[in-house]
Amino acid sequence: MLNRFGRWHRDHDTVFLAGFALLVCLLAAAVLAAGGEGRGQIAVSVVPGGAGEVVADGRVLRHAGGRAQRSHARVRFTLGSARPDGAGRMLWLPREPVAAMWAEAGDWRSPVRGFFDGGGDQGVLAAGYRLRLPAHWEGPVELDLHVEGGAAAALRPVVLDEDEVARLEQRAVAIAATVYAALLTLSLLALALYSAARDRAFLLLFGCATLALLALAALNGHLYAMPVLRLFATWQAQGIWALVFLFLASWLKLVQHYVGGHRLGAAASCSVDVAAGALVATAAVCLLDLRLLDPVMQPLAALGSAASGVGSLVLLMGAGRRRVAMAWPLLLVVLATLLLALLRRMTGYDVVPGLAAMRYGFQAGVVATLIVFAVGLVSRISEYRDQRDHDRLARADTERRMQREAARTDLVGALQAKLRTLAPGDIEWTGFRTLFDHLAPLLPVASMVAVAHGFHGRDLMVAHPHAQKDRFVAELQPRLLPLKRQAANGIALQQPFTSPDSVAIEAVIPLQIRTPSWGAVLLRRAGGDGFTSDEMALATEFVRLTQIQIDQAIAAVNLRRSAELDALTGSFNRRSIDQWLARAFSEAERDRQPVSVLFVDLDRFKAVNDRYGHACGDHCLRAAAAALRGALGERDIFGRYGGEEFIAVLPGRGGAAARQVGEDLRAAVERLALEWEGQALRLTVSVGVATRRDGEHSPAATIDRADKALYAAKRGGRNCVHVAPAVFT
Repeated sequence: MLNRFGRWHRDHDTVFLAGFALLVCLLAAAVLAAGGEGRGQIAVSVVPGGAGEVVADGRVLRHAGGRAQRSHARVRFTLGSARPDGAGRMLWLPREPVAAMWAEAGDWRSPVRGFFDGGGDQGVLAAGYRLRLPAHWEGPVELDLHVEGGAAAALRPVVLDEDEVARLEQRAVAIAATVYAALLTLSLLALALYSAARDRAFLLLFGCATLALLALAALNGHLYAMPVLRLFATWQAQGIWALVFLFLASWLKLVQHYVGGHRLGAAASCSVDVAAGALVATAAVCLLDLRLLDPVMQPLAALGSAASGVGSLVLLMGAGRRRVAMAWPLLLVVLATLLLALLRRMTGYDVVPGLAAMRYGFQAGVVATLIVFAVGLVSRISEYRDQRDHDRLARADTERRMQREAARTDLVGALQAKLRTLAPGDIEWTGFRTLFDHLAPLLPVASMVAVAHGFHGRDLMVAHPHAQKDRFVAELQPRLLPLKRQAANGIALQQPFTSPDSVAIEAVIPLQIRTPSWGAVLLRRAGGDGFTSDEMALATEFVRLTQIQIDQAIAAVNLRRSAELDALTGSFNRRSIDQWLARAFSEAERDRQPVSVLFVDLDRFKAVNDRYGHACGDHCLRAAAAALRGALGERDIFGRYGGEEFIAVLPGRGGAAARQVGEDLRAAVERLALEWEGQALRLTVSVGVATRRDGEHSPAATIDRADKALYAAKRGGRNCVHVAPAVFT
């Protein structure tokens, strides 16, 4: 399955890359189609005609920018004879952000065109300034071109036929409309995704796409044709730079969030926050409309764009190394967009041809970059969904574990309640019946059988459902020897089971019984579906708990019957403790589990006997034993070892857990409120703790260490707990 998923994932990436490459090719083709040089273009030369600068080859008029700045150049070209169809000719210039522009020659003067006037009769999505030339002009023509206000711009005038200008404008309108439509669609999609996923990254994408739409519309001069947004014309060029700075700030925050701000480190994340804040502050300064800043803001916007682009490349490169989704494709698209923006900038210096493709290329790159960003963010939705599914499965697993833990607790409680008062002959049967009653709701099976030979000296067979016991006896009789061998291995397994009327899977759960005795629990499920590892673990755990409770119940009965309890305190006497110690150490060696021994001795007990008498001493011993027994767990073993000395055996616990139990015992006695003949008595105990070491098959060495730890506690001031061997060599 993992291999199929890996192949699907690779195929998915391949399809995406192929589709994105096709989209880029179509967009590039559209831009190039919109940006071809006009057919029938007439050569034009530009020479100084007053204020302003002219490039060396005489094709570009450079306007310095600023609301008080005026530029004047002389344009020369030669016109042929008028066309028979009557089509006129036009002086056409790309739409740059200047406040006013017109041409004049003799008594002829063109209408004044302005970038911030909303297009006027030029159209809502005009791509340039169209100045219609008189139809009767022929031969050499020389006219004056005037430019006022706005931003610094490089104007490249050309003379084209009217129909060719119309074709160029139509292509430019198509590509501009495509760019705006793509950004608007992307903004709405980001808003919808934010509403669905509640991920702040989609809100950042919405803001970035919306500001990109406004900034590009302002750079193209189309923003001022809209009824409300034409208010930006009040700030002229500084309104454009304000939108650019806001877009760059949103771009940096989007990249920061996409690559994972928490993974950048404090310094890098702080740098991005400072840069974004500086860009927003600069946009606010632009909106103050300070004319003294007109010459500064345009270079500052170019510098901010370059710095933001380089910074985002660095962030994306780091994200690519961390294998963030779509980081490398994003880096390539951002790099391509920066190169297109650089080419667009260089057209003003006549380094590259002034094609319209250069004008719209970087805008298409912005759209492509945000599209890839959207794809990368959408891919995160699948990650969120996978995480949600993982969390749901984890919750379901946790709930299942809690239910099983509750069932485990219920089983132990039911076994203890039922087995406590039964005779030995009834304990085993009742224990396995209780096991089946609690296991059946958790484990769907057709039947359950417990079979044993020599289990506590008896042969045993318990069946569920009970009505089919005779059939199970007949089926198991020829299988007793194989079952004995399987049980002797001590490993739970499952195997197919075939009978004349059914096919099933049978799980064999061995009982932990010393040879030559043996026993097992058989669970049978109809059909070919086997038991999962989780189900096998559950069944094994329940069988183990049942056997433990049966063993403990029978042991308790045997102890009671042999009168091995201490008559004064009701706890185990020395003989019982020795037996339990041997058993606990044997099981710990077999199961490789820890076991700890705690010696507890009443402090200054002789003084109590001497001062108040032995009756008071007996009263204190009974109270102390009850308090100590209450501080221990159900599996812990407690008894009186002799005189005022008690012992506790903790199977399965060692180290810090055993020390904590020692502290609980000490505190339980210290809290006792005792009185004798109207006088308050205060008892304390000293506790010595020792844990079985590897290789210790018998309890003697551990008891010796616990005894030494007890005397170390006595020497250490009493009413304390000492753990061997830290207190002595």
